[in-house]
Amino acid sequence: MDYATAFARQAQMVEQHLQGHGVDTLVIVEHPAVVTLGRRGSEADLRLPEKDFVTSGVALQQINRGGLATAHEPGQLVAYPIIQLQRKDLRWFSRTFLQVVVDLLADYGLQGQLKEGEPGVWVNGRKICSFGVALKKWVSSHGIALNVNNDLITFEMIVPCGRPNEIVTSVSRELGTKVDLSELKQKFIQHFTAAFAYTLES
Repeated sequence: MDYATAFARQAQMVEQHLQGHGVDTLVIVEHPAVVTLGRRGSEADLRLPEKDFVTSGVALQQINRGGLATAHEPGQLVAYPIIQLQRKDLRWFSRTFLQVVVDLLADYGLQGQLKEGEPGVWVNGRKICSFGVALKKWVSSHGIALNVNNDLITFEMIVPCGRPNEIVTSVSRELGTKVDLSELKQKFIQHFTAAFAYTLES
């Protein structure tokens, strides 16, 4: 789904929560190539002029999550929890969410690493998962982008999370083979629902 449509749907679901009739929802989606700039992002986070994004067919969008620049491509696991936080603690929410990714990577024999004060997950010193959330009256939106089978070309157009020397990787690159993305998504959902004490509706 194109990023703008998914973004609008997130906003609609957040608004439903704020009006008292929302349902906690975990959105799983893949996007065509797009670069998003968080609230602190600017042209300084782009390696190319904005006009070059248009000619390359890569969308560029400023959004309301925290953080700087990140990239989305087909083959990523992108997950947006639109949930009412019962525990009003952003640090706990972020830490628990990122631990879900670490636990998922362990299923594939990869050791995910967290860095104090830096959003995301790393494997062997290379960034494999971007993280950025927004909260509105304790309703969350945005989330994570885990590189799985994507080719990482779009990341060459940005300064990932403000770090020019950051090396970006993916699950398939670390394993040396592509993985079943559908299966990985199901494993992620299982870890997420267990971590946040949800039961799945059929």
